Amino acid sequence: MSKKLDIREDHLRVLFLFTRGYNQEIYIREVCRNLPISRGSAQTALEYLEEKQVLRSITRGRTRLFSLQRGSHARDFCTLAEIYRRICFGEEEPFVAGVLDRIAPHINGSCAVFGSHAEGTADEESDLDLFVAGECRRDEVEKIGKTYGLPIHLTVYPPEIFDRSLHTDPFLQEVLRNHVLIKGTEHFVEQAVG
Repeated sequence: MSKKLDIREDHLRVLFLFTRGYNQEIYIREVCRNLPISRGSAQTALEYLEEKQVLRSITRGRTRLFSLQRGSHARDFCTLAEIYRRICFGEEEPFVAGVLDRIAPHINGSCAVFGSHAEGTADEESDLDLFVAGECRRDEVEKIGKTYGLPIHLTVYPPEIFDRSLHTDPFLQEVLRNHVLIKGTEHFVEQAVG
């Protein structure tokens, strides 16, 4: 191994912004608006990710825009960012995370929370919106939701439709923009990054 990986929490937080849709062009001020970090920290994180060939930048006028690179290296870093987001979600919503731990064995494929729980705007009346690219035992998932008093709204796509339609289907675009992956992270990221 030639170099030690020196990835920090700020790097993961910044990179997670790019996983909201996987097609973002983001400039430094926009990072500062979305995250509680200074301009200098945002610039350092963006330049680190560009140096690691995860992001690329172009300059339009006087604005430097960053976007995701395509390829396996960017996929690996995005997978780390998605796992980081799942850990943060578990700390923010431990009850829901516990319910998801019980649901996960009944899912074969990728699974993501989307909607109000992923946005952080859920209240006591909110359903738990789950998207599955694969197969699931719907009856078991719904039974777990009833057991814990958490209504579950489940949307299931066959994997081949997910793979083919991820960047064109309006519903899948909504999931891409705002999600927390709970299972099948690598496949989801592979399809999103390309």
